[in-house]
Amino acid sequence: MAKIPYAKEALKNLFKSPVTKKYPQVAAEIPEGYRGKIKFDADTCVGCGMCIRVCAAGSIEKKIVPKEGAQDITMTFDMGSCTFCGLCSDFCPKKSIELTKEYSMITGAGERIIISGTFEKKLPPKPDPAKIAAAKAAAAAKKAATEAENK
Repeated sequence: MAKIPYAKEALKNLFKSPVTKKYPQVAAEIPEGYRGKIKFDADTCVGCGMCIRVCAAGSIEKKIVPKEGAQDITMTFDMGSCTFCGLCSDFCPKKSIELTKEYSMITGAGERIIISGTFEKKLPPKPDPAKIAAAKAAAAAKKAATEAENK
């Protein structure tokens, strides 16, 4: 008669309770330092693009829409391609990006894994051509006076 491998172990485990967690009925304990879904604060972002430069996965995009005296900047984070390394959060000078402890990102619709935020960035005022010409003329006159003085 052939022995059935692991039969004894199977019978023993048949009457034990499962070792798996009863998720989602029981919430999982999140360890300290866990890097989950990104939270983006568009109000504090300055649009420097440092997060884009350090993102190895290329999951951050910046879209600029020019308008009169300002720009509308939209930052888009694709959680589908994110590796959750945390570099974007570490390098953000204004701490506008934060990795939360949210781990459940199961979705049938791709919109839920796209995080985005839009903010307005004011452009510096355009220089006055008359003031520039006057400053150049003053600099030329000063240079001529300095050369005449040195002779």
